[in-house]
Formats: sequence, structure tokens, C-alpha cells
Amino acid sequence: MDILIGITTAVIFAGLIVFVKRKIRYGSSCCGEKEKPVDRVQAPDADPSHYPYHYVIKVEGMTCDNCARCVENAFHQTGEALAQVHLRTKQVKLSYKRSVNRQELAKIVDAAGYTLMEYEEEKSSETK
Repeated sequence: MDILIGITTAVIFAGLIVFVKRKIRYGSSCCGEKEKPVDRVQAPDADPSHYPYHYVIKVEGMTCDNCARCVENAFHQTGEALAQVHLRTKQVKLSYKRSVNRQELAKIVDAAGYTLMEYEEEKSSETK
């Protein structure tokens, strides 16, 4: 009986070592446990003053930094958006060079593998 307990303990300990090595190597992201974390794609234009349209969306399904990076990348790859994900609140602040609607944003979020839950257009502080 003592031998069986010793073997079971050794197997569990070995499993924990493998788990910890993966976490150290690939990070603690849910999406990146078995693969390299997603590289960040920079927005083509990083100057916020060049984006007159602003939106806040809530995205369901983001659980880690890798998820947040995937969503940011999806918007940056359009070449028209500057995105900033707030993982804790599952919100994405978007700045666009043109007016976009909920359906356009939902299509980008869906293509990244997530779900657009809420959409709000922020009113500009400038009055024309």
C-alpha cells in the first residue's frame, strides 16, 4: 500500500513539474498554454488625435492577455483603428478614422473568435 501511495505521489509531482515548466515557457494565458503567445500588431497610426470616432464595446470570451492581444490585433490589422483592451472589464476602447456601426465591429470581433456583447458610441468632447 505504501508503494502505491509513493508511486501516485511521484506521478502527481511529475505532472506538476511539467505544468509549471509550460507556464514558465509559454506564459499563463489560456490560449497560449500549448503554443507561443500571439505577437502584438501595432496600429498603423498610433496618434489618437487622428481618430475622430470613438466607441466602447464589451467583448465576451476574453479571459487572458493572449485573448486581449488577439482582439487588439484584429482591430489594428484593419488599418483604420486604434484599440485598447481592458481585460478586467472586458471592454475595448476603439478609435476609428471613419464612422462604423455595430455590425462592422461585431464582424471583426467574431472573426477573432469572440462575441460583441455591448456597443456604445462615445460622443466627442468637441462641438462643431
